[in-house]
Amino acid sequence: MDEVGVDEVGVDEGPVDEGPVDEGPVDDGGSGGTVESVTERTLQPLLLHSLAELREVWLPLLETVRARSVTEIGSESGVTSSLLVDMLRRHGGGRLLIVDPDPRGVPGSGQDVEVVMVRGFSPQALDGLPPADAYLIDGDHNFPTVSAELRAVEEAARAHGRSHFPLVILHDVGWPAGRRDQYYGPDRIPQRERQPYSWEHGVRLDSAAAVRGGFRGEGAFAWALTEGGPHNGVRTAVEDFVADRPELRFHLVSPIFGLGVVVDRRAPWAARVGALLTPWVGNGLLTRMERNRLDLYLYVIRLQDEMTEAARRRQREWARIDATVADHAAHELRLLDAVAAGERALEAERDTSRQLRADLGSMSSRSWPVTRASRPQGAPAHESALVHAARAAGTALRTRIGDPRLRAAISLLRGDR
Repeated sequence: MDEVGVDEVGVDEGPVDEGPVDEGPVDDGGSGGTVESVTERTLQPLLLHSLAELREVWLPLLETVRARSVTEIGSESGVTSSLLVDMLRRHGGGRLLIVDPDPRGVPGSGQDVEVVMVRGFSPQALDGLPPADAYLIDGDHNFPTVSAELRAVEEAARAHGRSHFPLVILHDVGWPAGRRDQYYGPDRIPQRERQPYSWEHGVRLDSAAAVRGGFRGEGAFAWALTEGGPHNGVRTAVEDFVADRPELRFHLVSPIFGLGVVVDRRAPWAARVGALLTPWVGNGLLTRMERNRLDLYLYVIRLQDEMTEAARRRQREWARIDATVADHAAHELRLLDAVAAGERALEAERDTSRQLRADLGSMSSRSWPVTRASRPQGAPAHESALVHAARAAGTALRTRIGDPRLRAAISLLRGDR
C-alpha cells in the first residue's frame, strides 16, 4: 500500500548559510555498524516503535540547524528526552521544553541545559509557550491534533517575529496512522472533527476498514473505522498544512511508522537539512524493510490471536468435560441411593417373609393333615384360617414387589438400564 511507501515533496535549495557546522558525535546505539554488536534493549523487542529508534535520522538535523531550544510533544518513556538533553549539552547547552500530560523518565536540568515540563495535552498546552528552534511532535496521532499543533507552532513563530518556520519533526506519518486517525482520548476532540472510531477493532495493511484482530490498542487507543479520505491521519494533516504554504517542504522517511520532516526553504539551513535527508528519503531498501517489518509484526499478532483462541477453545472444552463429569457423578449418586433404597426394601421384604413363614409354621403345628381324604368334618375353621394367612402373605408380597424402589433395585441387580 502506498501508505508504507515514501515520497518527497522536494526541497528548494533557497538561501544557504555555508558556515561550518560542528555536527558532533551522534549516538548510534552502540552498534558499531554491525547487528551483533547492538547491546541496547528496545522497549518492545517484537515491535520497534519509538521515535528514539530513528535518532540517526533526526539528531543530525537538530545539530545542523544549531538548535538551542527544542520543544518535545509527547515524551513517551523519556528516552528521546535524554537524547535531546545530551545533544544540547554537547553543543554548549540550551533549553528543552517537554509537553506531556504524564511525563516519565524525564532528565533533570543541569550542565547548561534547562529542562521545563508542561503537564497537559497538546495542542491546548502549547498556548502561550515561546517558539523553539525545533519541534519533535509525537503526541496524539490524528488529523485534528496534528493540524492544530502545526498551526500553534506557526503562530508562536509569527508572534515572536521569526523569519521562517522552525524545523518540525513528526513521528507516525507512515502506516498505520498516516492515513487513519488514532485516538488516545477521542473525547478531547470535538465530534465534528472526529472520525467514527472503535476501541475494539484493529487495522491491517490489506484492509481500509477496521477489522477484528489486527494491530489494535487493547484499550490503550482507538482507531478510525476507515482509512483514507479527507481530514484523516497524521500524514494527511501535514500535507494539507504544507499545501497552503508554498515556502514549506515535507519529507518522509519510511522506517518505524514513518518520520516526517517539515523544512522552510527560506531557512539558512534548508539545503543542509535536505542533503542530510537525501539518503533516507525515497530509499527503496528502507521502504521494503518497513513493509517486511510490518508484515512480520502483523503475522506475529495473528499467531498470538490464534494461540489465544486455541487456549479459549481448550478452556471451553475442559469446562464442557467438567460439566459432563459432574453430571455423571450426580447420576451415579442417584443410582447408589436407589440401590440403597432397594436393599432396604428387600431386607424389609425378607423380614416380612420370615414372619409369614413363622406364622404359617405355627398354624400348621396346631392343625391336622388337610388332605381331602383324611380331613375330618370338624376342621374347616382351621383350614380356612391357614388359607387366609397364605392369601394375605401373597397379597403383601405382591404389594412389596410393586414398590418402585424395589423394582429399581431389582433392575440394578439384574444389570438392566
